[in-house]
Amino acid sequence: MTRLLLFILFVKVVFCLNPEQIRSVTTSIPEGGKLWAVIVAGSNTWDNYRHQADVCHAYQVLHNHGIPDEQIVVMMYNDIAYNEQNPNPGVVINHINGSNVYKGVPLDYTKDDVKPSNFFNVLWGNATAMKNVGSGKVVNSGPKDHVFVYFADHGGYGLICFPSYFETNDDKTGTITTAELVSFLKSFHQQNKFGKMVLYIEACESGSMFMGLPKNINVFATTAANKDESSYACYFDETLETYLGDVYSVKWMEDSDKEPLGKETLEQQYKIVKKETTSSHVKQFGDLTISKMTVSEFQGRKNTTSIRYPKVPLMQKVCPIFNSCSIHI
Repeated sequence: MTRLLLFILFVKVVFCLNPEQIRSVTTSIPEGGKLWAVIVAGSNTWDNYRHQADVCHAYQVLHNHGIPDEQIVVMMYNDIAYNEQNPNPGVVINHINGSNVYKGVPLDYTKDDVKPSNFFNVLWGNATAMKNVGSGKVVNSGPKDHVFVYFADHGGYGLICFPSYFETNDDKTGTITTAELVSFLKSFHQQNKFGKMVLYIEACESGSMFMGLPKNINVFATTAANKDESSYACYFDETLETYLGDVYSVKWMEDSDKEPLGKETLEQQYKIVKKETTSSHVKQFGDLTISKMTVSEFQGRKNTTSIRYPKVPLMQKVCPIFNSCSIHI
């Protein structure tokens, strides 16, 4: 009888709510709001396999949790799935004996289209600038929308890198600096192009990217490392002879794969990743009130089958290709 009365009370409460309130109960995203995501691998070559594997896995997380492909933009060089060193063409894995995370990934911007100017134009929603470039897909976000950005690559104090940096050693066209990123985020907010924004950055010294980030522009960010240290690669595959992932990255994605995202908050995920990333110091920046929101409000909420990963050694190693990533401006 008690359960029946509680059920009747719940029904009465729900049906007394207006559509906006009902939507907030189910998604906590404002009426008319959307989830947008931009995920970027800023490197190329087989030796940097892990960055593109991280990004492919990130796409699967967002896609599996219900964010439609038209609202996910993927930027990656795309030279590992069919690389001559890949014994399984078309297969990319992010965990030892893991599943293929390359399948279905929208290759919106590849090769030389993976560059800082395109990254900013995509986020800004500058369709004119991106006309006839890659898929032309951009983020058409507005003041009610939530935007999620995930970036994986090498970095240094005050910058993160894109493929052209390693080809030309040109830090003007091949990197994004702290000043450029923070300035963009300020303008992005001033133009009311989003409601809330979350950034996850995987790179050495990535904590330096948010120095000077205001706490009042509705942006929350976490990084793989502080401003003075390297982030670490993990899951070395002896057959592929390369690292499959990065510690911070696989920790947040494997958590998202198994957790009920409608319940877990960004703060809870941050604390889990920080605890499990023992090789570097995971940091958070910006508007920390956003961290009280659920992961689902930025990574999607669709119920999916929980993925459990077999326990294997991380075999962590600092930036195995470029040593300590000591790139400075």
